[in-house]
Amino acid sequence: RAAAVEIAAVIETKAEGNASQLLALAAFYLGTESGGEARRLAEAAAAIDPRSVTAQQTLGLAHRLNFDLEESAKAYEKALDLDPESSAAKRSLAEMKRALGRSDEAASLYREVLAKYENDIPARTGLILSLFDGGKKAEAETELTKFLELVPNNLNLLAGAAYWYAANDQGDKAVELAQKAVDLEPRFIWSHIALGRGLMKQKKPVDAERVLIRARQHGNFPTLEYEIASARLMSGFYREAVEELQKNFTIKDGTIRTKLGGRVPREEKTFTDLIASERRASIFEPLAAENVENAARLKLLFELSDKLSTAAPNEDEVVSIADEFVKGDDKMKLHRQLYAAAVLLQKKIAVAKAAEFIKAAVGNTDAGLDVAAPAAAVMANELYESRTIAFARGEFVVVPEVPRQMLSAILRGRIEELTGWTLYQQNNYPEAIVRLRRAISVLPDKSAWWRSSVWRLGAALEADGKDKEALENYVRSYKTDKPDVGKYIAIENLYKKLNGGTDGLEAQIGPNPLPTFAAKPEVPVVKAAEPVEPKIESAAPETVPEPAAIVPEPTAAAGSLPERSKAEIPKETAAETKPVPLPETPKNETAEKTVVETVVKAEPISIRETPAIDVPKLVVKEPESTPVPKTGTEDKTILVPEPEVKEKAIPAEEKAEAGSAVPEKKAADKVKSLFEPIIINVPKSAPAKKPLEKDTAAAKTQTDDSISSGAARPRVVDGEEIRSEEPAVCSVTASQENISILNGGGSVGILVGIDSSVKDISALSSSPKDVEVTLEPEIAGVSASRFYIVRSVSTTPGVYQVIFDARCGKKEIIVRVR
Repeated sequence: RAAAVEIAAVIETKAEGNASQLLALAAFYLGTESGGEARRLAEAAAAIDPRSVTAQQTLGLAHRLNFDLEESAKAYEKALDLDPESSAAKRSLAEMKRALGRSDEAASLYREVLAKYENDIPARTGLILSLFDGGKKAEAETELTKFLELVPNNLNLLAGAAYWYAANDQGDKAVELAQKAVDLEPRFIWSHIALGRGLMKQKKPVDAERVLIRARQHGNFPTLEYEIASARLMSGFYREAVEELQKNFTIKDGTIRTKLGGRVPREEKTFTDLIASERRASIFEPLAAENVENAARLKLLFELSDKLSTAAPNEDEVVSIADEFVKGDDKMKLHRQLYAAAVLLQKKIAVAKAAEFIKAAVGNTDAGLDVAAPAAAVMANELYESRTIAFARGEFVVVPEVPRQMLSAILRGRIEELTGWTLYQQNNYPEAIVRLRRAISVLPDKSAWWRSSVWRLGAALEADGKDKEALENYVRSYKTDKPDVGKYIAIENLYKKLNGGTDGLEAQIGPNPLPTFAAKPEVPVVKAAEPVEPKIESAAPETVPEPAAIVPEPTAAAGSLPERSKAEIPKETAAETKPVPLPETPKNETAEKTVVETVVKAEPISIRETPAIDVPKLVVKEPESTPVPKTGTEDKTILVPEPEVKEKAIPAEEKAEAGSAVPEKKAADKVKSLFEPIIINVPKSAPAKKPLEKDTAAAKTQTDDSISSGAARPRVVDGEEIRSEEPAVCSVTASQENISILNGGGSVGILVGIDSSVKDISALSSSPKDVEVTLEPEIAGVSASRFYIVRSVSTTPGVYQVIFDARCGKKEIIVRVR
């Protein structure tokens, strides 16, 4: 890409003053999503040729790429003023009107296009979505049903309508349409976003997160990361929600910042305002599917984490933000209270406020279980490590189904544990011991929560001077957990204090997990020999002993071991995925006696294979830009291979979900375009058809879009013999040699150039009933270049040819309709 940009810069110096060449160069920058460069060149072209419609249309698209939708609308309005009959300008302006919330104006423009071109699929799609946006639901649904019967694979209509239903709290309809869109084209990310939002409206945030995680394999941009964080907030995965936002968002003084599309810096006070431009520029939907209250709470969570991450947090600021985050009367309030209390105690700041949050949570455990994903909310902290490892492997941890009685016991035990730890930090050790013992009696035996409470009880007993009991509890907790260096050292130090040494310790808790080093070998000192006068007594040489080899001593930094209170559990390696242990039912809970283990199901990545499509085999001449290796035969048939796609098994519980499992991408992954992707979908080969079917009736186009035939005409001169003049050989070039468009109305512009004085160029499609080529009249008079629109006019996918013939030369391009 860098080399291409360098070449473009050189070309620009030679194209100065030539509007058509500058616009061709601007098209290159549009293709690389360099909106700023495209805008600069379009403005330069418009200054050279103020009557250029193409310059204004290019400028409008450049502004859209930069998320300046108001400026984009102004450019399209000017293009329409210059050419009131331009359907392309009308459609583009209508899209911007929709994005800006002016649905009635957009609908009027779409109707003008349809009055002239009744079968214009993009215009019909835009009209239906404009009716939805304008609140005319009944009329819109009637048109939607009717049009989907005619064009069932209309991706933009399915995804757009699904998002509208999600934004208007109709989750069932949103899921229905979005699932169809995902099945049709899994690589269109906005279909996944609409499906995720629909699932959240159905109170299925964990399922929504899985759908959105899968979408990330096809691209990534701030809106997608925000949607994942929003689903995690609804589930109760607060820590993971913050980590997702930290990838591309920052916050300072209440202002959130990001780069829209990974390119354009923006900042706003709210998440919804910040990412709205990505949605409007992509699917032209003015209304967000996000709940305003939920977006505000996510910002508070993000801000709380940011304040606590500083070296010296301001306690007043932290308390204020924590209060706002916890505030509310919804059923997730209990989980926000416990999360806020835990992070305050972890940072040892605002302990009194943490105690207040915990006290307010007492007695609300039943309400805390009546949430969308109770198991996820209760076990979020314990699932964190397993989920993180699974995401790194491209897997997804299934949140287990846990009996309500056990979840209730865990919640009550956590409240007692946090209360006890608050008292510990307030130096009220006797009362802390009481509350921690109570937590242990409530929590499931040998569970992660039980181990945490037993260890903290040991710390409280040690602080209260009861070293023997403290050691017993340290050992009880350590023996039921995986080895930990910090905890081992804490036990070892207390054991030495009580027993004067470590004899017998290893028998109780095993060997020290800290790597040990071999003892330093003694190195004999080698003294230098004193100089003596050489004496020649014998010819036999003396044997001189070699000095002993010096063995370097391995050293360990003193004081590098973690303190007992700050010891961290070492992370498992990627190869050691262990199931999350689900604790046994508490002994005092007699209703449930079965020991239940959490099964962490690591779901394999699966890739949905693109359905095979029967299309004509291409029989073409060798293109100049793509040399074909010579073989023993002169067969010039170019076979388009089908990519090999492997498919792995999907567990049964994923049958209802579309798309493929998504690996957790690294932060350095390349950010893909959030606009409609140009996807090359190579189908299977089918029996060859004639490459150019001569169908004169189908090749006819409307009067205003006619293309010069370019047939050689005999030159007649009085008194001379009539003869046909053949022009000299010339070169015909196209801005793109391989293009990919959506079926049923997808289109793309092609700039065709010729290095000859010949002006007539004909454009022929190998299947006019499926792919049409029209000359855009607004630049038809520009010397040596023509701008054509290649459009899919049917719903039949396949691979087609378009030939641009100028008598003296021709150019073939490949059109893939998906």
